[in-house]
Amino acid sequence: MGLTLDELKDNNDIIEETGGIKVIYAKKIAGNLNNLTINYSDKWYNKGFYITGGNSCS
Repeated sequence: MGLTLDELKDNNDIIEETGGIKVIYAKKIAGNLNNLTINYSDKWYNKGFYITGGNSCS
């Protein structure tokens, strides 16, 4: 599983908002997202968004 920036939204997508940030994901993967957290790192050697928790290693 990975993150992508996509400007297209499907009518079957789910939108969740936390702290003013919207996350949109496909309904078909909703069951795989339990206990996942999206984080951001701004360290010079590891800059960007990443997913932690669950069975993720991204």
